[in-house]
Amino acid sequence: MSTPNPVTPLEKAAIPSAIAILQAVQAFITNMGTDPAQWVLKFPGALVALQGAVMLQAPLLASAEGAALSAQVNTTVGGWITKLQAAEKS
Repeated sequence: MSTPNPVTPLEKAAIPSAIAILQAVQAFITNMGTDPAQWVLKFPGALVALQGAVMLQAPLLASAEGAALSAQVNTTVGGWITKLQAAEKS
């Protein structure tokens, strides 16, 4: 068996939003129900609920991704500084 690729910090930051969006899709399907005759009536309300749930994830995702990206950039820049300081001394 092959080992799975490790999850990057940016991907890990997106996981809670991805889960919430998938749960919103599940709720949409549940709200639509199993009776095709009712779908036309239920679709507008179910769609509004789905759109609202997805739109609520945008600020959370942006915040999580921003924090993860900031940490990654600071780590990378810190590594460059360390390398340059070591090169300067040699």
